[in-house]
Amino acid sequence: MTVFRELIALSNELVAAVRDHDRERLEQLLAAEFTLNGAAGEMDREEFLDAASGPYEIDDWAYEEIDPEIYGDTAVVVSRYRQTGRLDTRDLSHRMHVTDIWVRRNAHWQIVRRHATIAD
Repeated sequence: MTVFRELIALSNELVAAVRDHDRERLEQLLAAEFTLNGAAGEMDREEFLDAASGPYEIDDWAYEEIDPEIYGDTAVVVSRYRQTGRLDTRDLSHRMHVTDIWVRRNAHWQIVRRHATIAD
């Protein structure tokens, strides 16, 4: 599998793990220093893991466009993403522009930073 395809697959696995509340898989995918700044607010790794394994619900999602750029052991994945979902009482159904930064450590990619802005 090419690195491009691997990163696209991992991006999809990340969202599927949130949808499925799969904390074990998320712990593998999220680097220790992971942070999120997006429609759900600002979260560190533990806050995101708690939300994703509990009240964060994703009903439907898709990457409408996804473009990995590889720089050695670092990758920037820029995408247009849409989802229907909610966190507690907040509606998180949006189209978003997402930038993910992944790093390869010990032959495995992990996401270190996600930044998402609402596009609609």
